[in-house]
Amino acid sequence: MSITVDDAGSLPEERVAAVRAYLIAGAGKPPPPPIKGGALLRRAPSWAPRAVRNVGTRALRSHSKRLAVEAQRRSPLRLHLGCGWMYKKGWVNIDLFLTTADIPWNLVTGIPFKTGSADAVFHEHMLEHISRWEGFAFTQECLRVLKPGGILRIGVPDAGMCLDSYANPNDSDWDLDKWPTRMLGVQALFYQSDHRAMYDAVTLILMCRAAGFAEVKRRDFSEGWLQPSPDTPERREGTLYVEARKGSD
Repeated sequence: MSITVDDAGSLPEERVAAVRAYLIAGAGKPPPPPIKGGALLRRAPSWAPRAVRNVGTRALRSHSKRLAVEAQRRSPLRLHLGCGWMYKKGWVNIDLFLTTADIPWNLVTGIPFKTGSADAVFHEHMLEHISRWEGFAFTQECLRVLKPGGILRIGVPDAGMCLDSYANPNDSDWDLDKWPTRMLGVQALFYQSDHRAMYDAVTLILMCRAAGFAEVKRRDFSEGWLQPSPDTPERREGTLYVEARKGSD
């Protein structure tokens, strides 16, 4: 239900109490990662798992380089970057230590594969966790590792849909009413879960073109050049998908 400014001053106390409880408690902790010891990770201070992952990733760097050399022999070579807990069979899964990655690696430092070696690159709900400057450099890095004609497929939270739903509550595709106020729902998308950048379709398409991709298209879930689609069914709702093709020169 949309609440106007005039309504806000006269809402019943239970609505005020719901806002108060949300602001005091926050959004709550996300569910534990689906790995052994995942619940223990969530009970640790918020900085601790990130620190352990970063230290572990650095410690394994030499080993990870050897794994990348071995993976380079795959044909087709398809890279799933920032895999987190979403392991994709048939893909080389890459992310920090203590995830389901085949190769533990900090992708902000680059992609550990040769120029022009990958047939496809996929990342889903990863780009929003790095700054827009890092995101642009990362998109250029994806272009570098792809073969001519190779495909990059990206999935990110659809910030454009969220803001459209905020501005047009009677024609809403994003369920903002599950939060105490619709603005708190917008803030949850933009600021929680370590989100650092947000994209709508125009911004993401233009960033891919600016990075050097020859052709970029918005896609529906599971639709596009890259088949079979690697899209995660649990992320279908609220995700913006874009595909970018590297030129053949």
